[in-house]
Amino acid sequence: MQNEYLEMLIVNGYECDYLDFKEKSYSKQNKFELIKDIMAMANSKYDGDKYIVTGVKERAFEGKMIVGIDINEHIDSAHYHDLIIKNIEPDIHFDYFHYQYNNKWLGIFKIYNNSNRPYMLKKQYGTYLEGYCVIRKGSHTCTAIRGDYDHFFRQQEKFEVAFLENTLHGVYVREGAAGIRVAIRNITKLPVTLIYGTLYIKLGNKVLSKHPVYGFNKQAEEDFKLYMPANYEEVGELLVAFGSTDCLRLGLNEFGSTEEVFTFELIFGDAQHNEYSVSIRDGDVFAIGEFLWKVKLRNHL
Repeated sequence: MQNEYLEMLIVNGYECDYLDFKEKSYSKQNKFELIKDIMAMANSKYDGDKYIVTGVKERAFEGKMIVGIDINEHIDSAHYHDLIIKNIEPDIHFDYFHYQYNNKWLGIFKIYNNSNRPYMLKKQYGTYLEGYCVIRKGSHTCTAIRGDYDHFFRQQEKFEVAFLENTLHGVYVREGAAGIRVAIRNITKLPVTLIYGTLYIKLGNKVLSKHPVYGFNKQAEEDFKLYMPANYEEVGELLVAFGSTDCLRLGLNEFGSTEEVFTFELIFGDAQHNEYSVSIRDGDVFAIGEFLWKVKLRNHL
């Protein structure tokens, strides 16, 4: 699954706050460039995995070209980790590995699980003083400013949503709903009231279907609302709108299953116009009973 996602980034990805392309590998002579780029990605406001891909040339008017790197000039990943650990605090989680694409080798830095922002220099490095901090914004690396620090420290008080399973179960025929287990945590000092939510089911970058949230823990109502007190967690089954046409869109067979692997993206909104999202890339869909009548009718025409 990781290989498919990497190839999607290489072929269709563009430089943004979670993806950067470099034509050449980082050299031992220019260590600070790597320190700065890893720090900037770790500080990015994007909460998912972030990637720096070396061996890809991208120019505004020339487009993207896979040029590859010379693996005979291999620098061990332990060297990169040692460099980052000695110069950035707190510790940044990242992996470095080689990936072969179209008979050319690429170097991949994967930066992940970096929620303890801000990350900054722990000691002076050349002309850069202790405490120096940069952040990735879109396709640019910028020096962190006051607003960025405000955001960093606000993010330590989080409202979090997590999938607890990867299968959406279309089993509530009477309610016209499907269910999936989630955890919702309000780790802030203020209450939050969710007033809408939507589950998007995608294949690659294409949205196949979207499902408004109906309720939580089998309380299906079209006017969804969920009150979350401060420092509170709810774990249960999220119900979303689901119907026979969705089974067609998602390619389910007459037994209610499919071999396709989907991306699920769940987006909530609260009464203060804030949005919260979470996604998984190994989603599965299953349905039963009357949800499948259109699929069966199609198969028997």
